[in-house]
Amino acid sequence: MALAAPAGAETLVDAYGLGTHAPRPEVWTKIDDTLSVRAQIRDAEGRPVDHARRGAVLRLGLDAFVQPGAADRPLALSCAISFYDADGRAAPGSDTVPCYAGRLAAGTGRFRPLDLDFRFRNTAGDPAGTAAVVVRVTDTGTGEGITLAPTYRLED
Repeated sequence: MALAAPAGAETLVDAYGLGTHAPRPEVWTKIDDTLSVRAQIRDAEGRPVDHARRGAVLRLGLDAFVQPGAADRPLALSCAISFYDADGRAAPGSDTVPCYAGRLAAGTGRFRPLDLDFRFRNTAGDPAGTAAVVVRVTDTGTGEGITLAPTYRLED
């Protein structure tokens, strides 16, 4: 299977801001008018970071934000994760897994952590530069989904 760059980008390196691009360790966007998701690269203790050394344990933090006044409904989210190194090469990721089940109103007006404790470590063969953790979050009730790609700089 060949991987394609997102629409409007010439390469995966440009599309995800890899290689020599400045890292963007936090990104967030809306699934719909009521629900947003934030993705952050964090260190092993859960603090946001924009760089890491080889061998350091990193975490992907995912949080949902519900707009005040949103009508309550059941909410079930699923997540799938993949990786791209600084050269744009894909590495194995995760299967799609449930990452939240509850009520939409439970996250009203604040960021609420999703039920996903995803930790990872770069290997000796990974090139230095800006790499991405790409996560697809889908609202299984509506079928709507988003892809987020926080990045970090891997240093020697």
